Amino acid sequence: MSKKILAGLLAVVLVLGGILLYNLQMNKSFITTFYSVTVDKPVEDLRIVLLSDLHLHEYGEDNADLVRKIQNLAPDLIAVAGDMNIDTDTDYHVVLDLMHQLVDIAPVYYAPGNHEWGGRYAGGSDALFDDIQATGVHWLNGSYEDVEFKGRKLRIGGFFEWPRAQLERENSRAVADAMNGETNELDDVCTILICHCPEVLDTSLELYQFDLVLSGHAHGGQVRIGSQGLWSTSQGFLPKYTSGVNQMGESQVVISRGLGDSEPFPRIFNQPELVVVDVN
Repeated sequence: MSKKILAGLLAVVLVLGGILLYNLQMNKSFITTFYSVTVDKPVEDLRIVLLSDLHLHEYGEDNADLVRKIQNLAPDLIAVAGDMNIDTDTDYHVVLDLMHQLVDIAPVYYAPGNHEWGGRYAGGSDALFDDIQATGVHWLNGSYEDVEFKGRKLRIGGFFEWPRAQLERENSRAVADAMNGETNELDDVCTILICHCPEVLDTSLELYQFDLVLSGHAHGGQVRIGSQGLWSTSQGFLPKYTSGVNQMGESQVVISRGLGDSEPFPRIFNQPELVVVDVN
């Protein structure tokens, strides 16, 4: 092999190594992304902090950096869109410790993702659901609540479903039907659905109408080039729904890029994010 080819290969290795090291360092911290969403309901200045896909990561001891940031944001409520654990790891104290701290800041509404379901039903974490609920969060595993914040009427629901032709669980269908603005008189009630996989809004919930859906799952496409993610577990290569505010059918869907990682390769040009949604 010629010296020129060797030099070229060495240069490529150095560049790729530099990119990897840069991103590994960048992924130790998170950014805060702000979105403003307008709904046709009597809701003003409702601030929601959205977390998803932490996957047992910690920002500071006991997630002190993450908790401090959320506290400073002064949310009206905190939404957790699933996958805070890792399904194969039975030590999920990071999730419980974080929830214990968050419920002291604002009401926390938590819907499971595939890792919570996998941990509970296949990973040996039999008590996971009960332990999360015991922290004081509003555990939305196929349920919804009618609540009022400073005169604002909200119907908040959540469940986990894969993006298939139909919802697979009866309780999920009941929640979706109760929150559907197409078939219910909800003129003065803002409906907020926490649903881990956003693609459900393109499949089984395509004809449903929710004021706001909060999702995660796609990890921002894992590797991002500009605004385009390259791969997602459910969407494959060049996924369409990985971040930001998306109009999906009749619903506005906010998708978090997530706070952690569970893939065999690291996030590249895709810094973890905490999402703030201001609803007016």
